[in-house]
Amino acid sequence: MKKLLVLIAFGVLAGCSSQMPDMGTAKPVHYQCEEGRNFQITFNEDKALLQLPKEDYALKRAVSASGMKYISDDGMQDVSTAITFLGKGDEARLELGREVLKNCMVMK
Repeated sequence: MKKLLVLIAFGVLAGCSSQMPDMGTAKPVHYQCEEGRNFQITFNEDKALLQLPKEDYALKRAVSASGMKYISDDGMQDVSTAITFLGKGDEARLELGREVLKNCMVMK
């Protein structure tokens, strides 16, 4: 019984860890935004990996009326730290807390 409780506890802790999603063989999409800012994002089913020059973030797909929307996957609800990626076609917008990268286009 004690072993079972220990295994359950480890399972719960492992589920709470903030790991980057496995992107498999998915290829990153590179975006160039206003003011020369850029980033890349790799999509894999309902997850995405956002890669900025100094930091990577795990995102999850969210409901969107049109196009695609990915949001912070670690429960960040505070507007000052939440991350939102909005994309449609070759255009995107990236919200990094209160900072917004606008008019982002896929680099081909």
